[in-house]
Amino acid sequence: MHPDSQYPSIEVAPTPKMSVFCPHCQTRLSVSPSQAGNSAECPNCSGKFQIPLPVASPSGSNAFYDRASSPEVRAFASKKVAAGVCGLLLGGFGVHKFILGLNKPATIMLASAIFCLTFGLCLILPLFLLPVLHIVGLIEGILYLTKSDEEFYQTYAIEEREWF
Repeated sequence: MHPDSQYPSIEVAPTPKMSVFCPHCQTRLSVSPSQAGNSAECPNCSGKFQIPLPVASPSGSNAFYDRASSPEVRAFASKKVAAGVCGLLLGGFGVHKFILGLNKPATIMLASAIFCLTFGLCLILPLFLLPVLHIVGLIEGILYLTKSDEEFYQTYAIEEREWF
């Protein structure tokens, strides 16, 4: 090679992006694969969600599968049936919320139920509060059992929704 010859210019390739959809408003977002697994906030609706992990498809293409196959989702979704059944049967005592790690609302429900059982015979108001607590637990148990694993994970692990 002669010293006069020019070398071809080298350009740095841009970081490939992956497309994700906000689970709240379905806005398509473009993110770097290095952000996968992190929590994010949608710039359109301000909803919180977790950016899914990229997983190679069986065909070898670069498709990104639903994060329902990730170990985090499966581990948290394994609590769904236990929390749902406890919500149906023991809902007034907040056991279903303890199972999901929502300790503040669980403690509120448990303390309210104990108060109702202790003072319910002396006062009229606590007598009506206990059935309300059980109805709340029943509704939450039904909601837990009817959600998909992905939706359950998004709602109670990522967003940490405490009530309904």
